[in-house]
Amino acid sequence: VEIFTLLFWHVGTRHGGRYSNIINTLVPMFCAEMDGLDSLREAVIILASNRADLIDPAILRPGRIDRKIKVKRPDKQGSKEIFSIYLSQDIPYAPAGRMKPPALVDHLVDSVVEDLFQQKEDHRFLEVTLRSGRKEILYRSDLISGAIIESIVSRAKEQAIKRAIAGQEPVGLSETDLIQAAHQEFEQSEIFPPSDITEDWLKLIDYDPENVVGVLPLRSTSHKKPDAGII
Repeated sequence: VEIFTLLFWHVGTRHGGRYSNIINTLVPMFCAEMDGLDSLREAVIILASNRADLIDPAILRPGRIDRKIKVKRPDKQGSKEIFSIYLSQDIPYAPAGRMKPPALVDHLVDSVVEDLFQQKEDHRFLEVTLRSGRKEILYRSDLISGAIIESIVSRAKEQAIKRAIAGQEPVGLSETDLIQAAHQEFEQSEIFPPSDITEDWLKLIDYDPENVVGVLPLRSTSHKKPDAGII
């Protein structure tokens, strides 16, 4: 069985305007190519997008897309599994008692995930006001994703490298590095919009735009860039 994975770039919803000529041309071409795949045997076509709301309805009509699968944000167990992918056992880790990989890696993963999923005051991240007037609070764990987890690990590695270059202890990636990196990711990450513009936030949170009238970031810090340093 052959599997083809296609990522959506320029197949958004068609509309009027001089800047939409490319989309208005690409969408029919893409649909024609999809219709031409009927002759293939033992082939699976996977279409992937993180903005399903912007895909032209013609692409999603029955006959072109047989099944639609929504991948939700990872829960606590899913987050641990993703962290375990990026925290491989061949990374140099700071000593933590008598623990050695893989027990040490499991300990680090458990620690950073437990911290991320705590619903404490300084983890409040977003206030969503619904059309009914009800307000809902989203915590850091409600916006976790594979991309954010990868970035947290990258930040932690950078901190460990800077410390090693400066000749500081401990040598190797530590639990503190990961937890500090997680805090920095949610305070400084460019993944999150820098303002309270509802439309920008709705691209990231799993809410029906028709039911949301306001979004208020609750982060205590702004998008301040960390000081430059040697990496």
